[in-house]
Amino acid sequence: MALMAVLESDLRALSAEARRRYPAVKDAAEHAILKLRCLSSPSEIANNEDILKIFLMACEVRTVKMSVIGLSCLQKLISHDVVAPSALKEILHTLKDLILEEQGSC
Repeated sequence: MALMAVLESDLRALSAEARRRYPAVKDAAEHAILKLRCLSSPSEIANNEDILKIFLMACEVRTVKMSVIGLSCLQKLISHDVVAPSALKEILHTLKDLILEEQGSC
């Protein structure tokens, strides 16, 4: 499946998972789906902060299912080289926070 289709599927899963407890995440996921549909190629994702932000937001909510979706999508974006270099600092900061929280809960 193409990257854009996979991301849209993941955004739908994120929206469904966030439905009741996290309405802001649900709304952001639905907004990102609309933005994704407007893009003509995966390389345009790097210029659209809304798509990256929803996956970072999913990690920050810190529920297992949403974090897994968020991390998986971040990995896909990075491996397909569609993340703007300016966004890497924010991604690394989010990952660091997740690691520190996990270490603190052990």
